[in-house]
Amino acid sequence: MPRPNVALRDAQHPLTADEADAVLALAADAAGVDGSPALSEQFRLSVRAREHDGVDHLLATDAGGTLVGYAQSRTGEGPPSAELVVAPAARRTGVGSALLASLPDGVRVWSHATGAAADAATSFARANGLVAVRSLHVMGRSLRDGPAWPTASLDGRYAVRSFEPGRDEDAWLALNAAAFAHHPEQGSLRRADLDQRTAEPWWDPAGLILVVEADAPDVLAASHWTKVDPPGGDVGEVYVVAVSSDRQGQGLGRAVTVLGLDHLRSLGLDRVVLYVDEDNVAAVRTYAALGFTDVEVHRQYARAGSLDAASATAPG
Repeated sequence: MPRPNVALRDAQHPLTADEADAVLALAADAAGVDGSPALSEQFRLSVRAREHDGVDHLLATDAGGTLVGYAQSRTGEGPPSAELVVAPAARRTGVGSALLASLPDGVRVWSHATGAAADAATSFARANGLVAVRSLHVMGRSLRDGPAWPTASLDGRYAVRSFEPGRDEDAWLALNAAAFAHHPEQGSLRRADLDQRTAEPWWDPAGLILVVEADAPDVLAASHWTKVDPPGGDVGEVYVVAVSSDRQGQGLGRAVTVLGLDHLRSLGLDRVVLYVDEDNVAAVRTYAALGFTDVEVHRQYARAGSLDAASATAPG
């Protein structure tokens, strides 16, 4: 196959509706073959988003104009991050390497592949001079069997209620930003990102559990956003657990996590999963103590040379 044509779409030249449809169809085809999605939720949502600040799209097409590959890069806090996907029929033809070469310098590329697809992603990374720089663990446990989790315990300063649309958006975004100030993806969530998620079919305000001040119920101390996707499925997710930065160390994270597990079990679900960074040792220990075990690992890759350059220019 001749080298594909790679075209850029950005804030000045966004994806058309037809291009977005083609990208999502390609990603769905790849997921069907690989058994795991190539694009994470945020990257999938950005395919259709009309706000493109800091988001670039790369479209790889063959000589006939057919889409054979796609990459997206995002800039913000920290190094740029990217994800890419190649049509199953166009693999091992240079499409992935062409997309990778068109991404910005210093980019870090995610692989969400599992099984044989993960082995192929590792081989692709090595062949292109990439090394693993970050690991995201998927952990899970049964909601019906296995070790029991403790009862949620909160002192009299706090009360529990569900998220109320039209009331809590700004307060929750402030809580999330403070709780994840050093997290490159979650901490940068904006109102437009929140609105995208609350427009998804799986959104349920009752599943976003808030710990608030008992005497000031609009002041959020912690939250646990649970998720069931697809709606009506049998697997829930610990989607986002956030604790106010000035209230950490009080046991609120564990308590609000348990409240979310109780909620998911009340829905009659079979299992629950979550995603946690390997270097978040405290969170990994908390989840392990609640009966979670590793299911799979997603990895982020970067060029070894870019890591050396980052180390050389980092402030001392």
